[in-house]
Amino acid sequence: MAEYPESLFPEIADPVKRAFLASYAHTGRITQAARSARVNWRNHYNWVHQDPVYANAFAEAKEMASDFLEDEAIRRAKEGVTKRIYYRGEVVDEVQEFSDVLLIFLLKGAMPDKYREHMDVRVAREEAAKLVGEE
Repeated sequence: MAEYPESLFPEIADPVKRAFLASYAHTGRITQAARSARVNWRNHYNWVHQDPVYANAFAEAKEMASDFLEDEAIRRAKEGVTKRIYYRGEVVDEVQEFSDVLLIFLLKGAMPDKYREHMDVRVAREEAAKLVGEE
């Protein structure tokens, strides 16, 4: 959770709502944010439907959570994660593993014109008319 949740979402007067939003912004998880704010997770959905200021703040928290996820994806793709190698229950080595799949998704998102999958679907006008029933 944020070190200073009161500095996030100043438009939210209720400290429980503010704590929930700050935790969600950092975890991206409704249940974890509810646990952290010591509130039932269902309250969040009631607040979204009943409080437009809260709903707007939640949209902002969602963007923040997405940024944290993207940061982690970039870190894992570029820096990798350390995996321990065990032999007979003992750690004998460590290897750095990188995620090519994350890197592919990041490239597709950052430069879609260059990295998206291209499909060229052409249908003759007469065939298209038959498909939609305009004979």
